[in-house]
Amino acid sequence: MVRTTRNARAAASDLSERVGAPDDAQRFTVNIAADVSAELREIATKYRVSESSVVEIALRQLFRRVGPASLGTFLREHGACLRRRST
Repeated sequence: MVRTTRNARAAASDLSERVGAPDDAQRFTVNIAADVSAELREIATKYRVSESSVVEIALRQLFRRVGPASLGTFLREHGACLRRRST
């Protein structure tokens, strides 16, 4: 179990150097449902981390665990669609 903890710490350390790194950051604006936003803020506040780091790390983990085709299918099945601003 100690070995797993060390590996987890090493991975977290490596990741923490990249999360929100100014030289690698891009601004990304999205609209999300109010309930999702509230949960995101609650987690960020409770654990004293930025909302953007919660989103970035959650997405990294999702992309590592689910292949693109499976993710695309899952998203469509749960109501995902193109969202475009009307001009």
